[in-house]
Amino acid sequence: MLERCLRSLAAQTRKPEEVIVVWQGDDTATRDMARRFEGHPEFELKVIHLETPGIVPAENLALRAASGDMIALIDDDAVAPVDWVARHLAHYEDPTVGAVGGPANNYLPDGTPFPKRAIDEIGILRWFGKCEGNMYDHPDEWKSRNPREVDHLVGYNFSFRRSAFDVFDDGLRPYWQQFELDACLQIRGRGHRVLFDFANRVDHHPTNIAFDGKRDSHLDVRAYNPAYNQAYVLAKHSRGYLRPVRLSYLLAVGSVGTPGLVGFAVAVARFRKPRREASIFARCLVAKVQGWRAGSEAASRVTPTK
Repeated sequence: MLERCLRSLAAQTRKPEEVIVVWQGDDTATRDMARRFEGHPEFELKVIHLETPGIVPAENLALRAASGDMIALIDDDAVAPVDWVARHLAHYEDPTVGAVGGPANNYLPDGTPFPKRAIDEIGILRWFGKCEGNMYDHPDEWKSRNPREVDHLVGYNFSFRRSAFDVFDDGLRPYWQQFELDACLQIRGRGHRVLFDFANRVDHHPTNIAFDGKRDSHLDVRAYNPAYNQAYVLAKHSRGYLRPVRLSYLLAVGSVGTPGLVGFAVAVARFRKPRREASIFARCLVAKVQGWRAGSEAASRVTPTK
């Protein structure tokens, strides 16, 4: 997958000035694959090592090593179209733009595409705290849409203006869900716009257990840490009357994945396992309270935003 990703970057109509690959822990296979591209004529490659694996720590390490004014992120299991870099950069001719993202077409391991989803609530943070994503598997005709201003983006297809951003928040818990929301709220808090370009799609081949839809294992990654992260980011970036409203939403409503009281009732009706769902509900509530407290402590270090 990494080789396929790097080859797509080498084929860009607008070549990236540098490409940074962070290999983590003892993943020497990634290191060795990346080093095969050292000296590639299409871009300068930096291969750097992070001892303790993690998405956010790896991105911050790469960020410190980067020299460019515009930074683009792409997952190692994604493939960029040939005009991916050029389309991202074109948006920054507008000085009000601080970040740009785009959708993905997802594929199963056998190459079968995921079903298309025509859900038009894209990249929205509702005033009461609900976060809408829906930035993947769009109908093909949506590629003709004009770019749209949004609240947040997804890390597999995401770029930002370096001067509009500090660092990715390492106070989040693995699998670091919501790090993109926090980054975009940082950028918007500095007065920049965040754009979603429907036409700039990557092909994505996800394999992480956080996204396989199962309910009976790895609950720290699937439920408890996402619950903590959502509360952390909302507490960090909410001001005034939004604070009690958003905390009430987290605890009283939530979702099936990170349930509040309503989400718990829906999960029981859907899965028919009340004892399991009660345990998930209770631990998610604890995680949300912990995340809210930690995010509130971090709030003094950020510029207020939406």
